Amino acid sequence: MVVIKPGQFQMGSADGDADEQPVHAVTIPKPFAISRCEITVGQFRQFVEDAHYQTTAEKSGKGCNIWNVERKEAEQLPDRNWKNPGFKQSDDHPVVCVSWDDAQAYVKWLSHRTGAAYRLPTEAEWEYATATARYYQDDLQCDYANGLGQEGKSIADSVWVLAECSDDHVYTAPVASYAENHFGLFDMLGNVWEWKQDCWHGNYNNGPGDGSAWLEKDSGDCGRRVVRGGSWIIFRPQLVRSANRVRNGAGEAYSYQGFRIARDF
Repeated sequence: MVVIKPGQFQMGSADGDADEQPVHAVTIPKPFAISRCEITVGQFRQFVEDAHYQTTAEKSGKGCNIWNVERKEAEQLPDRNWKNPGFKQSDDHPVVCVSWDDAQAYVKWLSHRTGAAYRLPTEAEWEYATATARYYQDDLQCDYANGLGQEGKSIADSVWVLAECSDDHVYTAPVASYAENHFGLFDMLGNVWEWKQDCWHGNYNNGPGDGSAWLEKDSGDCGRRVVRGGSWIIFRPQLVRSANRVRNGAGEAYSYQGFRIARDF
């Protein structure tokens, strides 16, 4: 875990989509800690074995949403889950095919085991800890992030734009394979999209200015939760930036989506 000091920043992007606006000042009033890396397969396995937990992808029988390389389209397969996402992973890779509900079960278990208050980061905390649109020069993406580089030609749709470099991984990379940002955090951009605590809102009108999670208030859709950061499969390099927001159903699982954790003091 890395301790993030209080501070203020401008959240959102005037150049982004409507859901990234209006740009507004947010104050992080107290320190919090955020995991240096995304939660790994090995860490998640420890939870599953200790808690005898079954993920939503497994319990529902619907499985995980994956990218069908041959047909170049997304599909949900019953036999795909965090143990079998459709590509090879070691214990050092970020766990994928886990839903927001699964991430909540993990932080609840970890809090019980340690006595500390673990949770998912809010999207304001996460954007603050990313600090800038990108913490690297545009031509250095493959030094800092596992996006869709030239090695992804074998899986990409023909209309996608690949980064003009190679990051050496078609799918997930072991956590901390790339350079860290100035807070000492790895994979804040790229590798896997990360679940946030917040419910989905279509813009920042009336959004909280204190870094807290934005939940049901102001017509928040809590059946869908905010996802941040980009992943190993991304349609174009310009989407790998801190203000970019996505929403997914809380019970859905994807082979390009995982999470990292935060804690209060």
